[in-house]
Amino acid sequence: MTSWRIEPSGVVAVLQDVNVDAEALGAALNTLSPALEGAVTATQSGAISEAVQAYFQQEEGPRIQGMSGRIGAAAQGVVTATEAYIAGDTEMAANAQTAAVHAVYPPSLPHGVM
Repeated sequence: MTSWRIEPSGVVAVLQDVNVDAEALGAALNTLSPALEGAVTATQSGAISEAVQAYFQQEEGPRIQGMSGRIGAAAQGVVTATEAYIAGDTEMAANAQTAAVHAVYPPSLPHGVM
């Protein structure tokens, strides 16, 4: 690969898609708790209730929180990288424009000579 280009509009589109999927995941996870409560209640077993609760507190809860955190961190990383890319493009364009002006009008040339 000899070059690459980031299209900010493409980045926005991808982040919007990720947001839709993240919201759908959150909605699905929100429905999990009432379903589990109903299932545990239907068993009428304190042991099963305690086991399910412990499992979600010790195992799945941290995994779900970690997943949510990674999604947010990844999206923020994409935004930060894209902003840096745009800033670099702007700086390179300004430097190229300054170099072009200096090529036509050298800074050492007295004013009014050209």
